[in-house]
Amino acid sequence: MSTPGLDGTAVPAPERLYIGSYTPTSGGRGAGITVLERPAPGVPWQAAQVVEADDPSFLVVVDGALHAASETAEGRVLSYTVSAGSLVAASSASSGGSSPCHLVVDPVSGALVVANYVAGGIGVLSGDPSDPARVTRSLALPVGHGPVLDRQERPHAHQATPTPWGTIVVSDLGTDRLVEYVVDPITLDPEQIAVHPLPSGSGPRHLVWLDDRLVVVGELDARLHVLRRVGGKLVVDHSVEVFEGSSSTPDILPSHVAVDAGRVYVATRGRDTISVFSVEGDRLALVGEAPCGGEWPRHFAITPGMLYCANQASDTVSVLPLDPETGLPGAPVDVFSIGSPACIVVG
Repeated sequence: MSTPGLDGTAVPAPERLYIGSYTPTSGGRGAGITVLERPAPGVPWQAAQVVEADDPSFLVVVDGALHAASETAEGRVLSYTVSAGSLVAASSASSGGSSPCHLVVDPVSGALVVANYVAGGIGVLSGDPSDPARVTRSLALPVGHGPVLDRQERPHAHQATPTPWGTIVVSDLGTDRLVEYVVDPITLDPEQIAVHPLPSGSGPRHLVWLDDRLVVVGELDARLHVLRRVGGKLVVDHSVEVFEGSSSTPDILPSHVAVDAGRVYVATRGRDTISVFSVEGDRLALVGEAPCGGEWPRHFAITPGMLYCANQASDTVSVLPLDPETGLPGAPVDVFSIGSPACIVVG
């Protein structure tokens, strides 16, 4: 995208990165939300704005607004309007439960759907940041637990993602299930319509669509589970290790998963790598694994030819070029110092 300059020539629009961090509220070292800007390709990135906020650990940018999940015991959704790249505080609302760690816009209703991790449920609220009557509807996940007792003693909502057929699927790390909801477009009330079991002890964390298949990263079993929809149910087609031997490697915690150019990318904390998978036939196949350029990669974002990784423990965001043939990340071409980065969004 570009805008006309004074002489009529095209001037590239600035590139922006929005980075949410853990703050001293939870023992983190971040300030809140950092906006990095690059006026033109090849020009160094620079900090354009820092917005103080409590633990904005996940961000979403949509329709001229940025929404942040404030992962606190109180649980808030912080909303900002985006004006010329700058964030302007618009509203703060309840997330519907404690420790919200993810939020997404439901494309059918336009509502924000929030995953409240500690509360073990979801919150649904208007996606309009300036809505004066912003009321959050909350709904608990079904009761249950998993076999990993220190992590799966009860439900823990970790991510919500829209489906191609107009519903929302929520990963429940605590019970090894995906719970499916529909949001009423008028009242914004959520209704549970299905529960889809996953392998015991998998601990589903993040989800991503690969064409018509849903890829689920298991935080606790260090595997990718590929699901297909059969007769209205999401069923596991096949599973693969995040890296060779990952299922038997202790203290390994996969985090974010994304799809780019037909490849699947997953970050692994404790190993501090990015794994890349291609599709061979109908199955995922490991292409390779590369260092993430920091420690404890919690989240990443991909643009054409580049991967930006939020390394929570090393207080850095690494910029990794992607090999055009394999998709594998190379050595960092840049590293930014940002306290406890947890999420990164390209604006």
